[in-house]
Amino acid sequence: MSITLYDPCEQRTTAQEKRLRFYDVGSGQLPVVLLHGLFGTPSNWQPIMLDLAEHYRFLALQLPIDPDEVRRHTASESVGQLTEHVVHFLDELGLDRVVLCGNSLGGQVALDFTRTHPERTESLVLCGSAGLYERSLSGGRTPRVCREFVRERVSEIFYDQTHVSPELVDDAFNMLSDRPYRRFLLKIAKATRDRYMLDELGNVKVPTLIVWGREDSITPPFVAEQFCEHIPDAELVFIDRCGHSPPIEQPAAFARLLHAFLSDTTSERADVPRKPR
Repeated sequence: MSITLYDPCEQRTTAQEKRLRFYDVGSGQLPVVLLHGLFGTPSNWQPIMLDLAEHYRFLALQLPIDPDEVRRHTASESVGQLTEHVVHFLDELGLDRVVLCGNSLGGQVALDFTRTHPERTESLVLCGSAGLYERSLSGGRTPRVCREFVRERVSEIFYDQTHVSPELVDDAFNMLSDRPYRRFLLKIAKATRDRYMLDELGNVKVPTLIVWGREDSITPPFVAEQFCEHIPDAELVFIDRCGHSPPIEQPAAFARLLHAFLSDTTSERADVPRKPR
């Protein structure tokens, strides 16, 4: 799922020895933090960032769950740890208040951040979010990694099978062939499934846009409806002919919905005074 950006990916090590890797794209005043899913990368957001760069400043952060051997021993293994990585990121960039936008695991992290740091969340965008129900790609069993198994699992992410390229299958196969990394990913997946957030959704008080693929088989449409029902200020939009990752599979439709939502919420909240943190 990796796409090359024309902007180089920035890398920093903070005073707390946190290693940050991210894209910083766009000239707008409103910062929008983009969080990818379990098998994703920051460059999954490329079409969105390039489409709307004149309107927003996009910060696509690499969550510390990538195969980098140097930092694997300090990698996060819980949703709370991933949330703290986002906090360190915002502190390092001096960002007080942001829009959070997350796909799959990234959506669950965005939800957790909004719950624990509401004063720093301007609004929230979720797509294919974990946190309520997510069907296991392993089918509930320890997978025997082979290219055919990987191809079948990757194909379940997308409605349009042209996204299931040989290169994508090879990348996923190479990652999962690393046994320690595969065990690490299974720990993360279990942590997200164990963190059931239904009772916490009522505490999400910011405007929330829920964008879902109509053909999502990993977090099916009823999951989106549950999120919308339990988040007080939420609106739900389905995208037809789309699976689990709308920003990848339907980027133009996703960008249009994101821009309309942020334009509306920004104008509505422009005159609301902010309390200092």
